[in-house]
Amino acid sequence: MTTGNPSDIVSSPTVAAAIGAKVDATNGQSLGQTIRSSIIQAGSLDGLQTVGNVGTASRTLSAYLSDAVNVLNYGGTAGTTDSSAALSGAMSAMAANGSTLVFPYASSGYTLSSAGSYTVTTPGSWDFRGSHITGAGVGDPGTGTGTLLSPYTNPYLITSNRKWIYDPAAIPQPANGTLVAESLECLPNRVNSANANANRNWIACRYVGADTGSGGTSSIDLSTEVENWVLNVSGNHGLAFEIDTNFNAAVTDNQWTTGLFLTGGGAAGTNVNSVALSIMHADYNGGWLPWTTGISIRETTDQIQQYKSSASEAGFFQQAFDETNTLISWLDKMGNRTDQIVTAKKGFVATAPSGFDDFQATRQTSADTGFFIRYFDENANTLASVDKSGGATFATLAVTNHSTPTASTTCASGEMHADDSHLYVCTSTGTYKSVALTAIQ
Repeated sequence: MTTGNPSDIVSSPTVAAAIGAKVDATNGQSLGQTIRSSIIQAGSLDGLQTVGNVGTASRTLSAYLSDAVNVLNYGGTAGTTDSSAALSGAMSAMAANGSTLVFPYASSGYTLSSAGSYTVTTPGSWDFRGSHITGAGVGDPGTGTGTLLSPYTNPYLITSNRKWIYDPAAIPQPANGTLVAESLECLPNRVNSANANANRNWIACRYVGADTGSGGTSSIDLSTEVENWVLNVSGNHGLAFEIDTNFNAAVTDNQWTTGLFLTGGGAAGTNVNSVALSIMHADYNGGWLPWTTGISIRETTDQIQQYKSSASEAGFFQQAFDETNTLISWLDKMGNRTDQIVTAKKGFVATAPSGFDDFQATRQTSADTGFFIRYFDENANTLASVDKSGGATFATLAVTNHSTPTASTTCASGEMHADDSHLYVCTSTGTYKSVALTAIQ
């Protein structure tokens, strides 16, 4: 039997014995020993081959290939052929080891015709590699029923490349501490003498960037979000985003530490519609659903500081609008404040210096009588007054007017009226009880 060298003939009564005696005349390797510099063409491997020289332990080839679950290994096919059964098998294998499920990129994409259980809450990594996946198996994100490609917290979104599913609540938690599904940490910044500028060492622990691109017009809506954080409150409280700035030592570089820094840049003269921080809230149909508190600021020396960059800078520090988008109050960058009371042409407008009251009234002696302020209607009836003893009278709290309610007149509890003969008092039922003035002593 020739085994690589025409002159090398092995004499043996059986082929097996011949192979056992000689397999490679060039390298002189017997069966069961190492085969060097060989090329295996066609054929198949059963996966039981041991792979070494990777770490301190040897593993089988099958074990290495199982570290990532490939949908093609379970019968998946790119194109229009239904790969639903293959995906189900791959998901079962993924659930067994919590690994990564891979859809190798295919320009023709993949088709999942069966609407299976693809809600994708199985922990692991899902690598779609930008393949276009269609069919009933992915659900309909446009109607909020996305499954395979959509995050379970927001089924309207469609994942194009990679998604991760974590379940930290399934892991036993100690008495104190918080389980974190994913942790990204940078070691402390410090001076590096090898820097080109030894006095400067700036680092960023994470950078996420995007470019909005071009081509949009007034009729084309192109929207880009660098990050989209979603917290669905479903019976328990939560926190969508937390920023902790912990002061554990004195700051010696004389620089400012900032919890949240909003900045940006652009070419000179490029003024566009932009908002640094926008706070909005609405119901799912776009109706009014106000936040309990828009901004809460506690334990600060200065709660808000606003600066203009130059003496000629125009614009406003603050603007307030009503429900029709009409300005009702504003403070411009020259320090001028305007409120609706001015535009409403009120008879008296007061602007007090900082730190003083707009209006003060003081009586001269303890026996001083009269009123600090009185308001009258067109018939000289008192609508409201504050006397110099501190007594206050308001039309809605005392006799509101001179009138005679009828049997069908409705009212608010506590409201009172009087005519020349009776006093009318509104009860909790929303109707009046009357008493003759002659009965009152």
